[in-house]
Amino acid sequence: MKHHMKRVLRGILLAAAVGLLMSGCDLHSDDDLYHLPELPTEFKNLTSEINEVLSQGAEYAAPLGGENIQNIQLQDMDGDGAVDSAIVFFRMSGEEESLKICIYHQLGETYELEAVIEGSGTGINYVDYVDLDGVPGKEVVVSWQLSEQIHFLAAYSVSSEQVVELLQTNYSVFKLFDMDRDGDDEILILNTKPEGGGQAELYDFRDGLMELDSTAALSAGISSIQEDNARKGTLEDHVPALFVTSDLPAGTGETGGQLTDILVWEDRPGRSKSLRNITLDPVSNVSVETRSLYTGVRSADIDKDGIMEVPASEPLPEFGQSTAAVNFWLNRWYRYDMDGVRSYVRTTYYNKQDGWYLDLPEEWDGRLVLSRSDTAGGGERAVVFSFWDRESGQEEPEPFLEVYRLSGSNRTSRAVLPGRFRLGDSGEDTPTVIYAAELLNGGGDCGLDEDGVKDRFHVIQTDWDSFDQ
Repeated sequence: MKHHMKRVLRGILLAAAVGLLMSGCDLHSDDDLYHLPELPTEFKNLTSEINEVLSQGAEYAAPLGGENIQNIQLQDMDGDGAVDSAIVFFRMSGEEESLKICIYHQLGETYELEAVIEGSGTGINYVDYVDLDGVPGKEVVVSWQLSEQIHFLAAYSVSSEQVVELLQTNYSVFKLFDMDRDGDDEILILNTKPEGGGQAELYDFRDGLMELDSTAALSAGISSIQEDNARKGTLEDHVPALFVTSDLPAGTGETGGQLTDILVWEDRPGRSKSLRNITLDPVSNVSVETRSLYTGVRSADIDKDGIMEVPASEPLPEFGQSTAAVNFWLNRWYRYDMDGVRSYVRTTYYNKQDGWYLDLPEEWDGRLVLSRSDTAGGGERAVVFSFWDRESGQEEPEPFLEVYRLSGSNRTSRAVLPGRFRLGDSGEDTPTVIYAAELLNGGGDCGLDEDGVKDRFHVIQTDWDSFDQ
């Protein structure tokens, strides 16, 4: 994340510098009260180079997604430790290959055009700079957008002598990932099939190109794969793995819902080196063990120990439920090893709608029921935790804990009403959402006090369950 922020900051500073020069602003005010620093000579030269392209009818065409979305980006392309390349993205109307990625290299106080990567389509969907071949320097990986639904991926080796296309392929989802732990990234391509199911392909650098090294089947029946649902992580034995969660159409098998395929690079004595789906059942060709009706949560490092866990969801009883729809889910989290054997980690109640989750004590298992207690207007939403021992003849649940999401104008005062204690907030300087709780009836025999509830409560962060940072 630190490296990403540095790249963003460099891009912002360079874009601001170039933008200031291109705007024609006078760097010295008349009253001379403030003096903007003189921009480096090389930036002035780069501006001149960019203006020359723009004067020929070009316009900026920054990548549409990913981390690198600036019109002008700085990189160490040759691997010498100096950030001395500027990559600029243009669209040139009237040309068959209208999209241009111009790579300028700094020589002393000037930037000179080193290479141009050209492509067709409506835009550049994504770009990244990674080491694919093990030689010092970076290759350029580009997703060209032909339409909103159709993209293709290409990888290029760039030098002052030539631009070499290492790979071109269509894809549903791709990931750049060092699966075999050799220090260089491989390219993982995920595609679905018209008849259902899908396949993963691993491309590695060999003989001057990115060659298809190995394939592995994804679960039969899946209809689509979303970018956000393919997540890089590690297994129990710290082996890199890709966790691919796919939705199953309603009526698929007996469940629909979703499932997770886990892809690893197999490289152990006595076994052939290949990409492998460790959760795929060889009989059904489905990752049966990871199948779930609940689609509201994905694989995550739930305990923040650097190992990814996969949720197995179960419906939680709801008191006073008037429909057959399930509103509350319990998630049991498991980690996996290279053989696809899972081990239990913890259990949570995950409230995606309200933005929080709670680690559940094992003692609550089999006794817990939930219900909602929301106030009109939406400023106070609450979940009530209760114990209900129906086998013993208990007629109604006994509530012991209520967790509140407070967003109204009086949220601060409502968080400290008698009996309530604050759990957290949405994180802004002036939080728009405050979370609070109350132990009802003294907490009954739930086994937690205020500190215990606070320790087990978590606000869901945007990237809380993603390794792709």
